Amino acid sequence: MRRVVHLIPYDGIGGVERAAATAESVRYRDLVLERMFVFENVSNRSGRRATFDPRALWSAAGRLTRAEPALVILSLWRAVLVGGLARLRGCRAPMVLFLHNARDAHAMDRIVTRMAARWATAIWADSATTLEERLPHHINHHGRVISYLLDRAKPVRGAQPDPLPNLIFWGRLAVQKDPLRMLAQFARLYEKRSDATLTIIGPDGGLEEALRTDIERRGLEHAVTLTGPLSRSSITTLATQASFYIQTSRHEGMAISVIEAMQAGLVPVVTPVGEISRYTRDGENAVWIDPEGVDTQATARIEALLDAPDIWRMMRAEATRSFDDRPLYAEDVMAAAAATLDAYLIAQPKTDI
Repeated sequence: MRRVVHLIPYDGIGGVERAAATAESVRYRDLVLERMFVFENVSNRSGRRATFDPRALWSAAGRLTRAEPALVILSLWRAVLVGGLARLRGCRAPMVLFLHNARDAHAMDRIVTRMAARWATAIWADSATTLEERLPHHINHHGRVISYLLDRAKPVRGAQPDPLPNLIFWGRLAVQKDPLRMLAQFARLYEKRSDATLTIIGPDGGLEEALRTDIERRGLEHAVTLTGPLSRSSITTLATQASFYIQTSRHEGMAISVIEAMQAGLVPVVTPVGEISRYTRDGENAVWIDPEGVDTQATARIEALLDAPDIWRMMRAEATRSFDDRPLYAEDVMAAAAATLDAYLIAQPKTDI
């Protein structure tokens, strides 16, 4: 079997890591996928601060080279740096630049991504939006979008038959997700419906303390629950008690959590940013929030759905059907790996023997 190595900075709980885990050990033709981490045993914010050590990047480049992969998939800027260093250490495998967000995280990300786009054998992305916004047109039109459907989830058993003013969110409490704006949006609903609740699930991405302060300032301690990170089964259990999924991201690529919520039978209340604007349809399978600020119209529409259960059920059904025709991530990424290798081998110069 030929090895396809997916190199990721560390084993976190984000969409990149979770998607890669679903393809671990999957076989396609004569290929098998393996994950490799630049930094091992990283489990908290202090551990992530250690991921700026250049010696660790050089060491990871050595491990990657010794693995003798047939193809390397590079996700996120640290992994891309390691891919470049592995070239210096003698790794000759073709390499794929895999993009997962519609915006650069910072200047270093931008520089590394643009450079890698010029030497990578292929470019993949989690969405068409990511390709369009991250790379110049003369480069992005060569890219391939990988399906980010992680499983064929069914609506969760025990889900509410009628809508309740219960909202839920899962994801990192970071600037990109803008949880402070999410709280402000919920506060609007709470003013109208004092029985409304909001459950926020996920690790601290730098804003947990500010979020707790704002919850207390608004007097929402009894309506808003912060659980911290939870297992998938625990999230599923809490999802059965909600009717709406809320996410007020400033920017996104594919947004796996929104897809999961729709599959679970929750009506998403979301800012239509990134690929979310393509697979959600305002008023059909989702409620859109104006990306520019707290949206009073969105609040009014949630209230209207609470009073119109038939319409809410119709939107829920539309949400659950939204991804029926998409391949699973594991299938698509392995098919893309095989196609990339085939094209690479065909392009190699032939030598006479």
